[in-house]
Amino acid sequence: MYAADLTAPLAPAPCPPAPARQDGLQPPVQSGQSPWSPWLESSRGTPALSVNWDIDTPTSRQHTGQSTCTSEGDFRVPPPFTDPRGCQGRLSMVQEKRGWKYFFRHIVGAPIAFAVGISLGALLVIVVFWLSGLWQTSDPWASLPVVAKAPYASVIPPMEVPPAYLMAQPLNNSCLIKNLVIPDGPQTFDACGFVIRSTDEVWNLRGDVDAAIEKYFHEDYMNAGSWGKRGIGKKVLREAVLAEMRAFPDIQIHITDCVCKGNDNDGYKCAMPDVLTGTNTGPSSYGPPTGRYARWTGLVESLVRRNPATGQWQYYAEWGVHDEWALIQQLGLDFDRVPHPAVNN
Repeated sequence: MYAADLTAPLAPAPCPPAPARQDGLQPPVQSGQSPWSPWLESSRGTPALSVNWDIDTPTSRQHTGQSTCTSEGDFRVPPPFTDPRGCQGRLSMVQEKRGWKYFFRHIVGAPIAFAVGISLGALLVIVVFWLSGLWQTSDPWASLPVVAKAPYASVIPPMEVPPAYLMAQPLNNSCLIKNLVIPDGPQTFDACGFVIRSTDEVWNLRGDVDAAIEKYFHEDYMNAGSWGKRGIGKKVLREAVLAEMRAFPDIQIHITDCVCKGNDNDGYKCAMPDVLTGTNTGPSSYGPPTGRYARWTGLVESLVRRNPATGQWQYYAEWGVHDEWALIQQLGLDFDRVPHPAVNN
């Protein structure tokens, strides 16, 4: 029978003549048979496939011993056929057997490539953020969040004065009273106004910080802070101020009150409670930057005097105590790694 190429263009083409028998005779063709069927039957020794398409083509007529050509009807979709070997079916499709290479290239290739791209992108983002942390601080692990620990169990207050307290060494501060007497003298200077204005110019107004330090602080200025901090001289003060501004660029000092006592001749002692706020985006004396916002309270006591050389009122000394324990806790730093002197002198 004819074997048509289903992928070739459907155009009529000349048919080759049927092969001749050895005796020189054309094989007889029955009605509805292809001129090749008797030859295939005789050459292969197996029954030829009988195909009856009921199509009015030259092959459906009685063969007269001459070759025929394909016509338009030869390319029509055939009806169901019957295989003499008992197999029945329809020439509906050709099943293509494809191996594992086709499966990975055309079936799962695109999903795998998409998943690999997402994974590489996420890994690149992690590496970039980790390297940016290395650029900001020499200790990238210090900024990791500290594992929260359970607080100690609360204790019920005692119902009476503890005997151990009564046995401890007593202390009497009455000797200080005579030193708190304010000497007689004029009191024309607005010391509280000086404290408020100078604090704003140095810390809050974002102006000329160096000029404000030079104006408001004495050359031999002494600063004593909590946790044993000490500083003598205007140069040390400037370094401490700039370091605090780097650690908390948006720092603000909110003054809540001011009390000053003294006179124009001997100076004034001023007490100023305040509330500090800021975001830790730079390294500080406590540790690496954490990016956390903090709010902590404190109080500063200042000694303000007139500079005899320039006549300018200036800070001669300050004692400041702030809740640095709360500050470190809000920053999420490890207390064991924060530098602190063994004894606060």
